[in-house]
Amino acid sequence: MNKRCTKEEALTGFGIIVLILGVIVVLYIALMSRPPGTETGGGVLHAFMGDTGNILRTVGPVTVFSAVNGTPHDVNARYPEPDPGRMGSVELNVALFIGSMGGVDFNKVHVVWISNGIAETLPQNAERPLTCPGWTIVAKYNTIPLKNANSNNILDPGEQFEIFACPKNTTTAYQQFSLVIAPEGNVIPPLVSTSAPPMVQPVMQLM
Repeated sequence: MNKRCTKEEALTGFGIIVLILGVIVVLYIALMSRPPGTETGGGVLHAFMGDTGNILRTVGPVTVFSAVNGTPHDVNARYPEPDPGRMGSVELNVALFIGSMGGVDFNKVHVVWISNGIAETLPQNAERPLTCPGWTIVAKYNTIPLKNANSNNILDPGEQFEIFACPKNTTTAYQQFSLVIAPEGNVIPPLVSTSAPPMVQPVMQLM
């Protein structure tokens, strides 16, 4: 005996069809919205994910420095109001998430330090010594053996940038602070969001 399709089963099947058609439409819009002449490389999936696959992550611990002039030695930071008992700067390694297909141009990122209710946009500064406030690329690495990172400031898959950042105002112990490094056109959560430690040593690691 043939089993008749119930009304509920028919609606469920119709819903699946609508869902599939919706996914196709979204992928089609993503493909067609790219500028003329843009190569998709990996087809529609690449076109859909290319603009969302360049989000940053931290690699390893975050290092913090007391507000003492001359630290770290490879940056030789200069603070407006030095104070060895307050946190003055942070240093961290950043990379793209595994599987990312695009690069991040660090000449166009927005670096923002948030603390004590104030959001301070830090300027990029490649000079040494670095006068705070500012941020800089300290070093570049490639996770692929025997391969060096490119000399440009575009963070590509497989590369890591060591970033140093210091705001205008130093941070007291246990005060909450956040550091945002946002690629152009992206709104992302802070890479670092925690409390400043008591600076019992000039160099400390947060995590």
